[in-house]
Amino acid sequence: MKSNTIKLAVFAVALLASSTLFSFVLADKLAEDIWKRLGINRQEGVEKISKSFLEGYLHYYGVSGVKNLAVNDRTAVAKDLMTFSKQYLASPTFKAEYDKMRANYKPVQPVDNTPTKEQVRQKEINTLKEAMVNMEKVAKTLPADQQKDFKASIDMYQGKIKEYQDPNNKMIEMIWQGQVEEGKRAQQHFQEATKKWETDYPVDYKQFVKARLQHYLDVAKTVDFSAALVEKYGKMRFVNQTYQGKNNEWKMIFRAGKDVYDEARPFVEQWVKEL
Repeated sequence: MKSNTIKLAVFAVALLASSTLFSFVLADKLAEDIWKRLGINRQEGVEKISKSFLEGYLHYYGVSGVKNLAVNDRTAVAKDLMTFSKQYLASPTFKAEYDKMRANYKPVQPVDNTPTKEQVRQKEINTLKEAMVNMEKVAKTLPADQQKDFKASIDMYQGKIKEYQDPNNKMIEMIWQGQVEEGKRAQQHFQEATKKWETDYPVDYKQFVKARLQHYLDVAKTVDFSAALVEKYGKMRFVNQTYQGKNNEWKMIFRAGKDVYDEARPFVEQWVKEL
C-alpha cells in the first residue's frame, strides 16, 4: 500500500468501494475539470462509473491522472464526485441503464416438459425394442453356433418389455417419479431465483442506489484508519493479519483515508435518508 496507491484510493472514493458508484455529472465546466484531473474524458468517466456501480466491481483502469493528485486534494475531489454522483443517479439516463440491467438479469421460467407416466413407459419400451432389433441384426451376421449366445439376451429384452407393459411396474413408476421431482426442483429454483432477483434488483431503482450506499456505510464503519503498516516483500502490509485478510472494499476505503471518510459519511448518510 505505497503512496502510489492513491490512484486507486481516490478513484475508489468516487465509487465508495467496488460496489458503490460516485459518478461525474454536474455543471459542464466543473465536470470537465474533474475529467482532466483524472486523465480521462467525460464519456470514459461515465462509462467506468456506470459499469462499476451496476456490475458491482471497480472499473478504474486508465485513470492515469489520479496519481498526480496531492494527498490533501482527496477530500475536495471526493466532495465533488459525491455531488456529481447524486445528480447522475437521479437522472433518467441512469434509470434507463438500471432498468435494462434488471431486465437482463430476470430469471427465465423453465418450460414444464414433465412427461406422463405412459410417455415414460413408451419411451423405455421403445428403447428396449430398438436395442433388441439391433442385436437381432448383429446375430444374423454371425455363424449359427454364435447366434445362440445372442438369443438369451434377446429373450431378456422381450421379458423386460412385457414387464414394462404392466401398468403397475415399479421401475416405470420410479423413473416417472424421478422426472416429476426434477420438474418440481426446476420450478422451485426459478421461484427462489425470482425472489432473490426482486430483492437484488428492486423495481424502484432508487432502492438499488440506497442499498449500494448503505453497503458502503456498513463496510466503512469497520475500517480502522489507524491500522499500522509495515513494508514486506516490497509492499506495505498491515501489521494486524486480520486486517491483511480483509477484502478489497475494506482496503480501498482505508487507502482513501479517514479525511475522505469523514467527508463522505455524513453526505452518504443524508443521501440514504432522502432515498
